[in-house]
Amino acid sequence: MATVPAAGVLGLKASFGFGDRTGLATPGHVAAMKEAGGGVLPMFAQQSIREMTRTGRTAVDVMGDAMRGMEHAKGGGYLGQHGADADHLKLPEDVDRTAAAGFTFFTIDPSEDVDTKADGYAKEELAGTFAAVRAEIPWVEKCVGKKVKLATGTVIDLNEEAVMRAAVKYGRAINRTVKLAEYIDAVNKKIGRDYEIELSVDETPQPTTLAEHWIIAKQVLSRGVKLVSLAPRYVGDFEKGVDYKGDLKAFEKSLADHVAIMEAVGPYKLSLHSGSDKLSIYGIFARVTKGKWHVKTAGTSYLEMLRVVARHDENLFRELIDFARERYDVDKATYHVSAEVKKVPAPAVVSDVKKLEQLYLERWEDVVAGKGFTEPGRQILHCTFGSVLTNPRYKAAIWAVVTAHPETYEDVLRDHFIRHLKALKGE
Repeated sequence: MATVPAAGVLGLKASFGFGDRTGLATPGHVAAMKEAGGGVLPMFAQQSIREMTRTGRTAVDVMGDAMRGMEHAKGGGYLGQHGADADHLKLPEDVDRTAAAGFTFFTIDPSEDVDTKADGYAKEELAGTFAAVRAEIPWVEKCVGKKVKLATGTVIDLNEEAVMRAAVKYGRAINRTVKLAEYIDAVNKKIGRDYEIELSVDETPQPTTLAEHWIIAKQVLSRGVKLVSLAPRYVGDFEKGVDYKGDLKAFEKSLADHVAIMEAVGPYKLSLHSGSDKLSIYGIFARVTKGKWHVKTAGTSYLEMLRVVARHDENLFRELIDFARERYDVDKATYHVSAEVKKVPAPAVVSDVKKLEQLYLERWEDVVAGKGFTEPGRQILHCTFGSVLTNPRYKAAIWAVVTAHPETYEDVLRDHFIRHLKALKGE
């Protein structure tokens, strides 16, 4: 059997992250990549520190499972170029364990230092908050008063209030990013491995303004961060497990301005987080970014695993849904979601398991019809993965079903991700 190459850097080429919370999904991911054809490079090993904690996995587990999945996939395995995403890194020790496991794409998450209330501060409150952080932020005077005209014709007005608000909101986050990037650089130089960095600033209530994007990118690049990808918070809603919620024309117009900043300040590519199932914007995203994009998916492969359970062990599927319904209101706390348990029928009142699968998983025909996802059940299952996978009985039962029917899991994953990859290619 041929040897799978180690993960490497992918640079500015279009790339797609296949999050796998269980370690069993890579053969299906490989099948989708092969069927979709070229033009996109994969990251088969991708998991956040938070997800590792919730699932009881280590960075070594994630990398090892992905490499074995690539090696044993049908058709001779996957022997092409691939990356490995150490997602949502916040601390040096996160870097240590992921770098040691062979990860090459380091996603910095400075969200703990982002002031998410900054957008709502009145002028006096803004001034007071700015005074408290002013000594830590050296770039304010250099930015105030600038007007940046983008290739789209849009002008970014870096007036005093806009710059102060960006400083309050992101100043400390930029500093954290630079500090952690320096640590990533030192660790990888010691190992002797090339690497690349993504910066995630998408977990905010309000979209990233053009002024904020310009300032963030300028600052991290000027301070030596090896930035290959930036994930802003785009306009509209990017909820877990459902299609994009928002005005497609407004999204495209706003994205064009973000791309213009990327081209003026970069090079780097734009990243789409919570990218699972956002088929309605994929074509726009790939076209407007001119191929300089990264899309990140995570829990959707776990949901497809539950589809295997639905098709081979109806009683277990029903029990998992009941458990998820009980856990949802607690587990959803760290997610941006809108599903309500009361809005989707309980398993006991749905006799047809195919209908139950439809209610609690996605309905692709609605996407094709341009309606988006309408059922909230999928979010309920999505947000409760940690509670399910850390329950020894449920985890063992799911594993027993899926490992007994690997061909079903591969088939549903291939079908699921073919739709993603073809949509990104405009097909």
